[in-house]
Amino acid sequence: MNVFSWVRIAASREYSQRYRLKQLQYIAQLEAGVKALEEELANAFPKIRYVDAQNTLLRADNGSMKEKLSTLSGELMLKEAEYHELKNEKEVLKQMSLMYRAPAFAESYQTNHYGYQHVNNIAMDQPGFNQFVEPTAPQAMMQNQNPENQFGFDVNIRDNHNLM
Repeated sequence: MNVFSWVRIAASREYSQRYRLKQLQYIAQLEAGVKALEEELANAFPKIRYVDAQNTLLRADNGSMKEKLSTLSGELMLKEAEYHELKNEKEVLKQMSLMYRAPAFAESYQTNHYGYQHVNNIAMDQPGFNQFVEPTAPQAMMQNQNPENQFGFDVNIRDNHNLM
């Protein structure tokens, strides 16, 4: 064997030794990473269990709220139907009342598409003109010399809105 072979064998052994050391360092580095991840998992596991328990509680609460919403939606639909039924019944009764009290007034009573009433050519002294206001005697009105109405405005002044 010549010297060149011995040098080559020595270099090969040295390279193999460095390679084994690098492998051992890499394995040690991987083991340290595994230990760090295991510690992180050990710290995170109770947090994960806590959040999972909270999630379960919130899902149960969400389910009960959905059930309650469904119940309330059904009740709302019933109330709205009842409201519309009573509203229609009110209109029918109103029409019947008007026809019974003042046939001439009932013929002129109409509602437009906004729900407002059209009243045409009806005298104020006609029976049933304003069934919600109590009739007052003219003498009682003359005895009240207070020029202010119930809201504190002078009824004799035409522009009450300009008083301020």
